[in-house]
Amino acid sequence: MGPLAAFVPRKALAEFFAMWRQKSVFLRQALIVLDVLVSAGAFVATLLVRQRIGEVGPDGRTSWVAELLSSIPSLDVSPLGDSDPYYLLLLGLLPLWALALYWTNANDFRRSYRVMAVRYARAVVVGLALLVVAQFLFRLDFISRSLVAMFATAQLGALMLGRVAVMETVKLVRRRSEDGHRVVIVGANERGVAFASTLQEQSPFNIQILGYVSMPGEQGHSKARPNLGYVGSLASLLDRQPVDEVVFAVAGRHPEIMRDAMASCEVRGVDVLVHLPPTVPSKGTMQIANVSGFDFPLLNLRRTPTSEARLAAKRILDFTGALIGIILTGPVMLITAAAIRITDPGPVLFRQVRAGRNGRKFTMLKFRSMVMDAEKRKAELMHLNEMDGPVFKIKRDPRITAVGRFIRKTSIDELPQLLNILWGDMSLVGPRPPLPSEVDQYEPWQRRRLSVKPGLTGMWQVSGRNQIDFDEWMKMDLDYIDNWSLWLDIKIILKTVPAVVLRSGAS
Repeated sequence: MGPLAAFVPRKALAEFFAMWRQKSVFLRQALIVLDVLVSAGAFVATLLVRQRIGEVGPDGRTSWVAELLSSIPSLDVSPLGDSDPYYLLLLGLLPLWALALYWTNANDFRRSYRVMAVRYARAVVVGLALLVVAQFLFRLDFISRSLVAMFATAQLGALMLGRVAVMETVKLVRRRSEDGHRVVIVGANERGVAFASTLQEQSPFNIQILGYVSMPGEQGHSKARPNLGYVGSLASLLDRQPVDEVVFAVAGRHPEIMRDAMASCEVRGVDVLVHLPPTVPSKGTMQIANVSGFDFPLLNLRRTPTSEARLAAKRILDFTGALIGIILTGPVMLITAAAIRITDPGPVLFRQVRAGRNGRKFTMLKFRSMVMDAEKRKAELMHLNEMDGPVFKIKRDPRITAVGRFIRKTSIDELPQLLNILWGDMSLVGPRPPLPSEVDQYEPWQRRRLSVKPGLTGMWQVSGRNQIDFDEWMKMDLDYIDNWSLWLDIKIILKTVPAVVLRSGAS
């Protein structure tokens, strides 16, 4: 991509494609359907191959492939038996593959093959993780580990081959197509040229930039060719030749002229795309909102994830993960509760009001790791605080009990928050919930970390915890919010396990 592309906001490109719902939305949906069908074909082919490998010949021996696979630990290459359960399993896997492909953005047709290979690899891993969860929940004991290993490899290869075939076919059709999406750009300036360059480089569709229309006072960019005249003649230009869309790359300039030019497009049914003025924040997600009884459209700006489907998937992951976590760690929690009760008088659980999403108050649960009057003694220990900012932490806090020191070091004290996750106050992954008194001391930019649900683990926990200063901690939380995806949550969860085992940064 050329240097001019730096002037083009990514969401402007996304908005451009959104104007072509019949093309871009259909292509994205078709790619997911195609990928699911390709995965199903890979599954059936793997099942047939695996059945052949497990067959025993007349001499009582298996094939050399079976002997090779059997040398790998934990891989069983014995005959599969009845294949009907596997075909029933295939029906259940179809929606799981669709979810995995959607979560990992594998249907984004604008990415390079290298990026697609990474996303397909993530989709395969997510699909395998969902299969493991299904196997655990529904006791699918018949599934062969060797079949799963063979299928994962076959699925990744088949998905990449399928995507290459589709995109190369689209490019071939595009090259041979005489007509395409015909665009006129209002603004013979650097922004307009950069926008046109980016569209032509990244779009798989046939885009024809008909030319540029100048605004009053513009000198004209050397690459803004051909020049179709001034904006006052836009109406006659639309009447002389077919135009599908007009892009206004001159946001905030000459509002009366812009209004008349856009009215010319509206009357003729020509699509319009307008660059927003520089006063509008460039980060986050933008949506046009309509309020019942109010006749004017509103621009909605959000810095938090907006996809309801992905947020619903995150909630399912939270609920399922918390439920499984409670089942697996139940014995540990019972032993911990007994140890706290025996060694120190007082309640087993410590309840504390914390700030949740957008500052909502909720009661967070932890195993009690301190003496009963710990909060009263906090003021006399403030001069020993080892963290900057409003957070209070001491490595050798004298208020911590003997059992408390162990459960803090191993993060066992956090396990009751699995209940907070079940109740919906918290998520498995997210910024840690702060005290309301800490929030009162936040700088304005730090308050944005409250825009999502707090989490049991997060970027801070897997990156050194107490070894990171407060501002860096806040920036890591904001980076998580800006780049959130379900795959990022899964990566953080997988990194949390070794971080807890190695006790990195815990105190």
